[in-house]
Amino acid sequence: MVFIGDDKQLAPYGSDDIQQLQSVFEFPHLRKRASFLNTQYRMPVVVGDFISRHVYGNQLKTVHNNNSNTACRFLDVKKGQEKKSGHSWVNESEIIVIAHLAGLYYKQGKQYRVVTPASLGRQVLQRNEEDYIIVSLVRSQGVGFLKNVRRTNVMLTRCKKSMIICTSRQFVTAGKAANTLVGMLAAVMGPEGWLDSRDIARGVLP
Repeated sequence: MVFIGDDKQLAPYGSDDIQQLQSVFEFPHLRKRASFLNTQYRMPVVVGDFISRHVYGNQLKTVHNNNSNTACRFLDVKKGQEKKSGHSWVNESEIIVIAHLAGLYYKQGKQYRVVTPASLGRQVLQRNEEDYIIVSLVRSQGVGFLKNVRRTNVMLTRCKKSMIICTSRQFVTAGKAANTLVGMLAAVMGPEGWLDSRDIARGVLP
């Protein structure tokens, strides 16, 4: 019998209710015999190297033909505000921006998917991989799911060619999200990693 999985991504089902619940890969006597698959081929180099350094202790190698920093960009949604909606959250400004981005990708004939915190379900590991990924953080004030490194790792590792993360620049660079995995990625990408509405109006996409 062979178990294949990643304890750095989605936690075992039920862990939200049972905090001490572990995956099979976290039991010390089983982990000693585990083999680490140390090469990834999906993500562009800039994303793969960041994830390797901040999640996998520099053990994950990337083999990919895209080594441009523009494969990962942030889009500053200046007026985005999170609002409670039932048991979840919405950000109407991000919805408008993402609809426009989706239209641009569609016109260019590019295969894309939109990833939000609500879409990070159990099937996300296969169903939400795509060439171009649009990420909506939704949150602009509270950290929420961003404090969960596993879920954030899943969100940031879906793209095959490029990723654009829609959020508030202030929130992830100087606000509560600055110390999260997304905040650290924004710091690595630096000021040149940011786009704004004028760039999108000109059709600038990663």
